[in-house]
This record gives sequence, structure tokens and C-alpha cells, in this order.
Amino acid sequence: MSAPQPVMAFEWTDVGGIAVVRFTVKILRDERIIRSIFDEIDRLLESGRTRMVINFTDLQVFASYAIGKLISLNSRVTQQGGRLVMSDLTPIVDEIVDIMNLRRRFTIMKTERDALESFV
Repeated sequence: MSAPQPVMAFEWTDVGGIAVVRFTVKILRDERIIRSIFDEIDRLLESGRTRMVINFTDLQVFASYAIGKLISLNSRVTQQGGRLVMSDLTPIVDEIVDIMNLRRRFTIMKTERDALESFV
């Protein structure tokens, strides 16, 4: 019997010097996976990628632990003189953002394209 393979829960690409992170899972509840994702995103930040877009297109459900990680990431990006923009929020994610009154903490754009253009 082989060991379970790790789940790659996100991917990222460079678009004109902006790191665009896209979730590749619909449900993000496992704390280990969330920690792993944000550890990788932290490595992007440590490598000097201080301009980021996080695209939520495929994400339907996520744990509150992920919200704390997003808030922490946003603070670190800002402290380094960068900017984090969230885009393509699904209706459920959008509702969570509203319920938790997070719109004042984050820059949120309707589409990834809008988010990228906001850096110009």
C-alpha cells in the first residue's frame, strides 16, 4: 500500500511581477493543508513577491483558520510595502467576508483582471 499523496491545494503564476495565487480545491477545511498553503505563500513573500492576488474562483468552503491566515498574510505584505488583493470571491466566500466585516481589511476586486489592473 502506498502512502497518500499530498494534495496541491493551490497554484501560483507570475503575471507582470504580481504573484497570482489560485486555489485548486473546492473545500479547504484541513488545518494541515491550510498551514501548508500559507507556508508556501509566505515563501513567496520572503522571496520578495510583495504584490499578490489571491483568486477564490474555485473555493466554495474554507475554515475560519484560513481567515486568520489571510489576515496575517495581508499584514505582513503591507508591512513589507506590498499589497494583497483578493478576487473572484464565490458567493459563499463573499458572504463570509461580509459576516466577518472583512471588507475594510482587504482590497477585494470582482475579477482577477480587475485585481491585476489595480496595481497599475
